[in-house]
Amino acid sequence: MSDVGLNSNIYDVSSKYLGILNRFLVEANYDPTAVSPKSAEEVQTFLHQLSDPSGMSFQIQMVAQIIQSYLKKQLRNQTSEAFLRNLTSYFDREMGTNPEVLQKLALMAEALNEECNNAYSRMRLNR
Repeated sequence: MSDVGLNSNIYDVSSKYLGILNRFLVEANYDPTAVSPKSAEEVQTFLHQLSDPSGMSFQIQMVAQIIQSYLKKQLRNQTSEAFLRNLTSYFDREMGTNPEVLQKLALMAEALNEECNNAYSRMRLNR
């Protein structure tokens, strides 16, 4: 696979999951009481996929690696694994629209957004 093809795939996969997080964050920040069940379910499914290493597809493995690498740089007192485990556990109990959870989801979205930007830049450089 060419560098452009590889980076295009990284961009596509990262943007797919970034879209899931962004949809939920927009809805939750606009009106936490009116988040669509579909958005909440998509985020919950995504978090469970990230939390289950044995069942990870190659796409989820890549996204998990992107997020974990970013979180290792951002988190001071918590491992990325504990961060994801706590977030998943919270989402299982409640919808996840409190400010602390939204902040954590935004951090994950930042990780994927940064990767999308980097992949796009690499594609442009390899033209």
